[in-house]
Amino acid sequence: MTPLGSRVRLYRDGGECVSERRRRRSSGNFLIECTLTMVPTLALVCAFFDFGLALFRWTTLQNAVREGCRYAITFQTGTTGHQDTAIEAVVQKYAFGMVTTSDTPQHIFVNYYSPANLTTPIASPNGNAPGNVVEVSVQNVSWAWIAPLSGVIGGVYSTTPITFAVYSSDILGALPAGTNSVPR
Repeated sequence: MTPLGSRVRLYRDGGECVSERRRRRSSGNFLIECTLTMVPTLALVCAFFDFGLALFRWTTLQNAVREGCRYAITFQTGTTGHQDTAIEAVVQKYAFGMVTTSDTPQHIFVNYYSPANLTTPIASPNGNAPGNVVEVSVQNVSWAWIAPLSGVIGGVYSTTPITFAVYSSDILGALPAGTNSVPR
C-alpha cells in the first residue's frame, strides 16, 4: 500500500505492481537482453550453416571419387579413348562443378599400384593392368568459411580455409572381352 498523498501510480504488470519510475528505468533492459540473446543465436545459426555446407562439399567430393573408381574398374575409355581422361571426366561430372579437369593446380588424380607395393604408383603405360589397384582422388581443394568467427575454435583459427582430400580405391577387374589392353 502507498501512503496517502503520494503520487506513485501502480500498474498491474505480470502479476505484480510496478511503479511508473521503475517501469521507465527498465525499458532499456529489453534492448540489452535482446542483443545478448540474438548475437549468440545468430552465430550458432551461421555455424550450423557453415558446417552443413562443409559436410555437403566433402560428401559430394567423396561420392565423385567413388563413382570415378567404379568407372575405372570396368576399363571404359569413353569418347576420349584413354582411361585416365575418362575417369577424370566422371569425377568432374559427379563433383557438381567443385573440381574440373582443367583446374590449375590439378585436383583430380588417378594412380595405379601393384598389390605387392601399395606405396609407389606404377608409371605409364602399364599401370592399368588387371589385378592392380586403382586409386582415384581429389586433393588440395580449399574452401573458406562463409561466416568466419573471430577467435580460436579447437586450436585452429576459424578464418583458415578447410582443405579437402578424398580417396577411393579398388582392384581392377578383367579386361573387356576381345581387348588386350586399354590406353591410359
